[in-house]
Amino acid sequence: MSRGSAKENRMVKVLELFKKNQRIAVKELAETLGVSEMTVRRDLEILRKNHVLERSYGFATLARGGAEYAINGEVYDLRMARIQNISSKDRIAQYAASLIEPGDWIFLDNGTTVSRLTSHLPTEFEFTVVCYNFGILTELLKHPNIKTIFPGGYYYPEDQMFASAESVEFIRRHRANKAFISTSGVHRSLGITCINAHSVDSKRAIIESSASRVLLTDSSKFGAVKANHFAELDEINIIVTDDGISEDWRTLLHDIGIRLKIV
Repeated sequence: MSRGSAKENRMVKVLELFKKNQRIAVKELAETLGVSEMTVRRDLEILRKNHVLERSYGFATLARGGAEYAINGEVYDLRMARIQNISSKDRIAQYAASLIEPGDWIFLDNGTTVSRLTSHLPTEFEFTVVCYNFGILTELLKHPNIKTIFPGGYYYPEDQMFASAESVEFIRRHRANKAFISTSGVHRSLGITCINAHSVDSKRAIIESSASRVLLTDSSKFGAVKANHFAELDEINIIVTDDGISEDWRTLLHDIGIRLKIV
C-alpha cells in the first residue's frame, strides 16, 4: 500500500469515528489509530481544509452540512466524497489552478474536486470567479485579489450548493474564459452525468457561457453513469485526471479531440 493510500484510509477511519462519537480529542484519536499525535494533527488539518471537520482546543468535531442522504437508491455522503481519492483530486486541482491567468473570468462548478481549487488559486494577480457553492465561496472571500460573484438561490445542504432559475439566467448573461466542471460519471455513449438534479441547469449554463470547458475528474469516474445527464463528451475541451485512466479511455479522448492532462 502506498503512503498516500494509507493516509486516505486513515482519514476514512477518522470520519467514521466522528460519525459515532461527534467530538474526539487528538490524544484519543492517536491511541485508537495507532499513530502519533503529530500525524493525527496533520490529518485533521487536511480534513479541516476540506470542510470535513472543525477544530478547537485539542478536539475536533464534524463540520456542519453535507450529511449523507439517499437519492435514486444511492447513498451520497459529501464528507466521505471529499476524502475519497483526495491525493489525486489535489494534484488535479493544482494543475487546473495553473491554467488561470491575470484578468480571467472563470466559472467554478459544484463538486469535491473543483472545490480543491481554492487551496491552489493564484492570489498575486486579479481575476474574477463566478461560483454557486457555499464552501467555495467562503474560501474565495479570503483573497482580496479574487473578485467573487455569487448568483445565489435556494440552498441545498447535501452538497452546499445554491441554485434557482434566476441564478441560472444570471450565469447565462455572463461569459467566462474558462469553466472548471465536476462530474460523478463519464461514459463513452451516455455522456457526462452527476448525482443531483438541482445542479444540472447551472452546469449547463456555465458550459454554454464559457470559451474553454475544463473537466476535473479522478480516474474512478470513467465508465460510471449517474442519474442526471448534463453534457456530452465533445462539449469538453480539456480533461484533467490522474494516471489511473485506462489506455482505452486515453485513445477515445484523443480521437474525440479532447486535450487530456494526466497528473
